[in-house]
Amino acid sequence: GATETVTIAIPGQADTAVTSDSIGGFEVTIALGSASDDGATITVSASSASVTIVSDTFTYDGAGVAQSIAASPSSAAAGVAIAVTAEVETGATATFSIDGVTGAADVAMSIDDTATPSEGFDAVTGSYMVTAAGASVESDATVREVEVDGDAHRIEYTSGTSTAGDGVRVIRARWVLDCSGRSGVVARHYRRQQEGHATLALLGIWRRSGGWPVPDQTHTLVESFADGWAWSVPINDEVRYFTIMADPRVTEMERSKEVASIYRSEMTKPERMATLLDGARMEGRAWACSASMYSASRYAEGRMLLVGDAATFLDPVSSFGVKKALASAWRAAVVVHTALVNPEMESAAIGLHEGRERRVYASYSDQAAEVFRAAGQDHRHAFWELRGGVKESLDEFDEDGEPDIEQLRRDPAVLTAFDELRRRPSINLLAGSELQVVERPVITDNEVVLEERLATPDVPSGLRYLRGVDVHKVLQIAGDHSQVPDLFEAYCRLDNPVILPDFMGALSVLLARGILVNRTDRD
Repeated sequence: GATETVTIAIPGQADTAVTSDSIGGFEVTIALGSASDDGATITVSASSASVTIVSDTFTYDGAGVAQSIAASPSSAAAGVAIAVTAEVETGATATFSIDGVTGAADVAMSIDDTATPSEGFDAVTGSYMVTAAGASVESDATVREVEVDGDAHRIEYTSGTSTAGDGVRVIRARWVLDCSGRSGVVARHYRRQQEGHATLALLGIWRRSGGWPVPDQTHTLVESFADGWAWSVPINDEVRYFTIMADPRVTEMERSKEVASIYRSEMTKPERMATLLDGARMEGRAWACSASMYSASRYAEGRMLLVGDAATFLDPVSSFGVKKALASAWRAAVVVHTALVNPEMESAAIGLHEGRERRVYASYSDQAAEVFRAAGQDHRHAFWELRGGVKESLDEFDEDGEPDIEQLRRDPAVLTAFDELRRRPSINLLAGSELQVVERPVITDNEVVLEERLATPDVPSGLRYLRGVDVHKVLQIAGDHSQVPDLFEAYCRLDNPVILPDFMGALSVLLARGILVNRTDRD
């Protein structure tokens, strides 16, 4: 039968039951609970299945029904996982159970291969990975309120479907990371909607037997039209999402209460995609959701951090939303880790998170606006004009000391400095009179540390690298050479070699921003 890999984590301390009439190939990771002197017994029952069970002490290959293996006590220690992999024909059923683990209830699960990719991902990250690290997961919890309580936070939540007052539970935590996405349990109190940017996404899932007539089935498709745009991403070779991005204020939409009717009407506007849908059938019903951009007035409040889409939401046209969210989550984890292992760096680490969230939103918003302005040249419509007019305040240099190279290439002072370097027969470089060495937070080996940078009033955040050129080392040797080629060769011997255009560009920026001055300029 069909095979589709689904990874599910089953915590030993919870009762879990999911049923399915159709199962493809799958992988199940069972994370055992607390240590047991008697070990643990893993029972695998499957029809028409080839089963492989692996732990740190045994390997077993077999097929059939009710195969049982006894795990050693070391395998049953907290955080040690036993992986069970099975290929089950479509229509077959399989059950995995754990017993013999101290304090753990039996766990049984039949795998549902219709689970969405995000559900499978959440199951792995939310259960196995965190329980293996010694943390606990509250499933089906709804947070009602978060407030500062002395040196910690007080979190009220309900569990399961209960919303009654007597079902409210309370926990206290030193740190709170709001990763609740657009709902923004905490973040909504800081949220700032992007002015002039109201976007509605209309979505549908379509199947076309035999695949889609496109050059590559894995490609994302994007098409603009007069008063909106559309995108399509594949789930597999036969199934794709087709999504309309519209602005209810200016897009000429059918005024109907039925989302399905509006969606089908809008899907006729992107002509190429409409052609693709000929012969395809829609699975399920169309639905709608907000896709409007937003940021926040601040991204950290004490030991509370806004993370991922809870912090900001980029226009999907930037195609950096997933990358942005993952980077935000990683950085937030680094910030908390830093504060725990090195409390003296807590304030600097929080400041780094705040600055990076603000910078990333501004940068990608400006990039999206450029796309909208370009499309607006063909589509003279308010939809494109409103979005192309978005302009975020973006410094030339960000908090990590990384410059906006495209902006520098157009900078008149940088271009003048570059021209002077080419024209003059020699150089006589020294540190600028307003040069200062400042310390700024950066991430190194998953921890926030302070790094020395070269700063002037023009570059208050400081510089460390320009196009891979270490500006500290340039400053150290700049006064020893009267010719640019000699300085370039000396730098390449001192540090990792770079190409001459990058070195010349870095030298031009240092001169333009007063970090270096050419003594001949004073003569």
